[in-house]
Amino acid sequence: MKKKIRKFENHSITRRLYLLFSLICLLFLVLIARLGYMQITHQAYYTDKLAKATKKTVKQGSVRGQIYDAAGKPLVENVGKQVLTFTRDRKMTAQEMRETAGKLLQYVDVENPKVTERQEVDYYLANTKVYKEVVDHLSDKKKFDTDGNRLPEAKIYQAAVDSIDPSKLGYTDDEKKIIYLYSQMNAVENFATGIISTQPLGAEQIATIASDSKDLPGIAITTSWDRKVLDTPLASIIGSVSTEQAGLPAEEVDQYVKKGYALNDRVGTSYLEKEYEEVLQGKRSEKEILLDKNGNMEKVVDIAKGAKGENLKLSIDLDFQKGVEDILRSAFSSELQAGNATFSEGVYAVALEPDTGKVLAMAGIKHQIGSQDLSADALGTVTNVFVPGSVVKGATLSSGWENGAISGNQVLTDQPIVFAGSAPINSWFTQYGSRSINAVEALEYSSNTYMVQIALKMMGQPYRPNMTLQIDQVDPAMKKLRSTFAEYGLGTSTGIDLPNESTGFIPKEYTVGNYLTNAFGQFDNYTPMQLAQYAATVANDGKRVRPHVVEGIYDNNAEGGLGQLKKTIETKELNQVHISAEDMALIKQGFYQVANGTSGLTTGKTVGRGASVPISAKTGTAETSVDGGKQAINTNVVAYAPSNNPKIAVAVVFPHNTNLQATVSNSITRDIINLYNQKHPMN
Repeated sequence: MKKKIRKFENHSITRRLYLLFSLICLLFLVLIARLGYMQITHQAYYTDKLAKATKKTVKQGSVRGQIYDAAGKPLVENVGKQVLTFTRDRKMTAQEMRETAGKLLQYVDVENPKVTERQEVDYYLANTKVYKEVVDHLSDKKKFDTDGNRLPEAKIYQAAVDSIDPSKLGYTDDEKKIIYLYSQMNAVENFATGIISTQPLGAEQIATIASDSKDLPGIAITTSWDRKVLDTPLASIIGSVSTEQAGLPAEEVDQYVKKGYALNDRVGTSYLEKEYEEVLQGKRSEKEILLDKNGNMEKVVDIAKGAKGENLKLSIDLDFQKGVEDILRSAFSSELQAGNATFSEGVYAVALEPDTGKVLAMAGIKHQIGSQDLSADALGTVTNVFVPGSVVKGATLSSGWENGAISGNQVLTDQPIVFAGSAPINSWFTQYGSRSINAVEALEYSSNTYMVQIALKMMGQPYRPNMTLQIDQVDPAMKKLRSTFAEYGLGTSTGIDLPNESTGFIPKEYTVGNYLTNAFGQFDNYTPMQLAQYAATVANDGKRVRPHVVEGIYDNNAEGGLGQLKKTIETKELNQVHISAEDMALIKQGFYQVANGTSGLTTGKTVGRGASVPISAKTGTAETSVDGGKQAINTNVVAYAPSNNPKIAVAVVFPHNTNLQATVSNSITRDIINLYNQKHPMN
């Protein structure tokens, strides 16, 4: 019996050995299969993963490209300076950075630093001993999960931060200076280099820091630059660049990072600097830091050298821009001295090259109401909006033709427009009696009632004296009218290469009265740039062209200045006005008659009087009011010249002039065109 039991036990042990051997073989097969999977099937993936774990790529920004006027005169400068930098080693602790910041304050000056409560707390916890004590006092649930496992260090650190009352830290002004330095160092990523903001460094400070660099780990002196916008009439459209500390704008970080930007890269934040950011931004230098298995730096390899950004050359000549500004300043000062411009916010003018859309000038004189203070405001030509007045009547005629309200040079009776129970709408010359006029004369004489009759027909209600208006078709009619205006650039984006241009003030709420007055420019508001595009579109026989401030993109010469042309900003046609060539010819004839007509009712003779080339124009006065309800007018002009072969289109806006007979914008327009003809003969 005992022998049988022994045999059974021996047999059982043998089976267990076979099972164990089989299991080991199976595990070896799994291991071999896994190695094959890693080394053969997904070799590239794991090779790349290993490479990323043993190397770090660091990018460094380069000097920004410059901006020049049409004659090659600089509008901005990169001013070099010596600055303090900090390169963060992967193994550098918060305690070590804290100590370095304290030492650094002995070498540099920091004036009135602004530190946040969170920065004070981070500095407090950077003390290793303090941090340990704070964490030891945290409750277990803030350090361990429900299974007793320690939480990630980031969560424990946040719990430590939350447990500190910043108001009780009580740092002195000198300690806050150290916190300011530490916070900047702490914001630098591993192996990256960041600029540390201090007061400007003197030669002695630079020499001392260089000689004591061993006591200041990671600290060095390097050359950086400041972006300086020069004091020119174009300063307001240049824009600004972020600082080294600000880096990428918070609201656009993701977009920039996807394009390969680093968080501390300096970028354009407004106007030309922002619009042409990717052109002006220099080519970044790239370095690859190779690490050993312990994460220590073995060597640094240069992958790509940095290069200065490309340059912009504008289509605007500073001399002509300044000349236009001088004309505006002189005219406004005269009106101000006469007491007519007391409540005016300024005067603005835009000049375009009609065929190409090049901006030749965009000038403004801003007036501080209630004072004699005047300042340049080129930016106001794309951001400020004004009631245009009768200058829009060419667009109203177009809408009439597009929508079948009139045909060709149709004759209508200029007469008081009287609706049941309301005051009449008159043209300025209605006092001389009703008369039959055609479309060309409606422009030359600036007939309000001709335009109102077009608007009524677009509503399906031809004018009858004392008629009662039905308002069910007001919305469709306004939509049609505004659609045609937009074909000329009125109430829509002009497409100019400047961000944040205004598209005008186009109210969504309006009455039938607003619709009718909009037909002669007394409701919607437009920018001077929109009005200039409108003038250029008429000059181009109905072709609307995108205006652009930049003429071309240029590389750098050997000295880092303006080099060879790399890319011309091409002309871009946005749309064609939907009227026939014959109807557009009628508008152009009307514009010509405004400045050159011989009738006693011709409205713009002072535009053409004294002109060195034939000018076509449309004048306009928009009724407004100023402080205390006093009557005023916006006196505006759109024009182009020479009439038979336009080379320049101009818009002038002079708002809130209390001289109700003022024609100051007429003479401004003529003087601008004469000045351009003097510099660039157009005959």
